[in-house]
Amino acid sequence: MTGSPPLQAALIAAIVAFGGVLVQLLIAYLGRRQTAQQLNLQQLVSHRTTASFVADKRQKWIDELRTDMAFHLALSQEIVWKWDAMRSRAAVRADEEAKDGKGNIDQLKVDRINQDAADAFAPENGARDREHHERHIRILFRLNPKETSHISLRECLEEIRSSIHQTQGAGNQDEAIRLVNQTTNLVLRAQGLTETILKAEWKRVKQEVAYPEVLMSSIPKPQESSCPTERDIDWPSR
Repeated sequence: MTGSPPLQAALIAAIVAFGGVLVQLLIAYLGRRQTAQQLNLQQLVSHRTTASFVADKRQKWIDELRTDMAFHLALSQEIVWKWDAMRSRAAVRADEEAKDGKGNIDQLKVDRINQDAADAFAPENGARDREHHERHIRILFRLNPKETSHISLRECLEEIRSSIHQTQGAGNQDEAIRLVNQTTNLVLRAQGLTETILKAEWKRVKQEVAYPEVLMSSIPKPQESSCPTERDIDWPSR
């Protein structure tokens, strides 16, 4: 037995209405999913752009540290070699001019020869030392005072600076030679530490470009204070 026409019409209307609701829900779901996909894509693009920006800055930091360290270590070696050469020339001159026919040494002449050599050497050495000190400070500013390899390089650079000063005040030729060798060994050690740091930073560059989401998760949110402490500073090697 079939239903009455009004009942059938009502049933059809209900089915059509229910179908319309389902279609609307489906359209809304698909719209939200598309919006979410677009947002995820935009976020990915944003993360990759940020990662590329950070990588470019880190690469610049790497290049500048390499250039500064190469110049600084070469200048460190040059300074002690120049001191050694100046003392050697003064010793040769003293041997020629401060000895009499019997081989006796006139210490006053020796002192005067040494002083003349030091006076002539002072201007060029002063210029080198100022440049060395400026580069020394600039490199320290580039290094992270919290990372082990950076701390080791900072300490080595301080030792090089101290060794150069000791070389300048060496009391005799044997001590001068010992200090020249000491500085040379420190320069080689600093070179090895620098290579370790540069290799680690280059690895970070590749990782940040390959995994931008990891980089973004490591960047802290801005704090309310306008004066960051040393703990808050985002050093290049992080």
